[in-house]
Amino acid sequence: MFKRSSNGFEIKGFGNDVTIIIGGSASFSDIETELIKRLSNSKQFFSGVEVVLDAGDRDFSFGEIEKLKAILTDKFNLRVAAVRSNSDITRESVEKIGWKVELQDDHDSNDDDDDDEDEDAPEEPEVHLDESDGTALIKHTLRSGQRVSYNGNVVIIGDVNPGAEIEATGDIVVMGKLRGVAHAGSEGNTSAEIIALELSPVQIRIAGYIRRPPDSASKSGIVPEVARFVGEDIIVDKLRK
Repeated sequence: MFKRSSNGFEIKGFGNDVTIIIGGSASFSDIETELIKRLSNSKQFFSGVEVVLDAGDRDFSFGEIEKLKAILTDKFNLRVAAVRSNSDITRESVEKIGWKVELQDDHDSNDDDDDDEDEDAPEEPEVHLDESDGTALIKHTLRSGQRVSYNGNVVIIGDVNPGAEIEATGDIVVMGKLRGVAHAGSEGNTSAEIIALELSPVQIRIAGYIRRPPDSASKSGIVPEVARFVGEDIIVDKLRK
C-alpha cells in the first residue's frame, strides 16, 4: 500500500482520482504553504479536477476549513467531492461549508469488504523494506489492482499494466511496458527518474510533480525512454547510453 508522508500531507493522483491527505502532525500554516506550492507547480493539471480530502483523525476548525476552501475552490478551481474524517469537530466544520462528509473508518471498512468479495483479485505484492539505499526487484508483470510501495529503487522485470501502481522514494525501472501509474522520488527527491522500455503510463509523478501521459502517437516501435524532472516540469526523452 502507499505510505503517508511523515507529516501527514500528501497528494495522491491516479488517473482522474486525486486524494489530498491533510491529516497528521504538520501545522495548519505548513499545510497551507505546502498545498499552495504543490498545486501551483501543477496548476494546469489540477484545474477543474474533482478531489477527495482525507483529514484522518485531525481536528480542523471551521476557520481552517474555510481557508482550505478558499485555496482549493477559489484559488485553484478544484471541486471537492468529499472529506473523509474520523473527527466530530472536522465533520461539523465541513458540513457548515456544505461539503460532503465521509467517515474514514467506513471508507476503510468498505475497502476491506471489496477485497473479501473479490476472491479472484490478484494478490498484491508487498514490498516494505527499511533499507533506504536498497533496490526491490520484482520478476513478474504487475496486473490491474496490484500496488508496490518501496523505500528505495524499484526494478520491474515485466510489464506494468493499466490499473497497477508503483511508488518508490528512489528510481523506477521497468524492463517492459509501463502503462500504469508510477511515482518516483515519492518523499520529495526531484532527482529520481522513471525508465521503461516502453513508456505509455496512465500517469507519472516525480516528487510532488505530475505529468499526463506522454504523446505516443509519433512513436515507431519500442523506444526505451526516461522521465526526469527538469526546471519546473517532467520531461520524457529517449534513453541514451
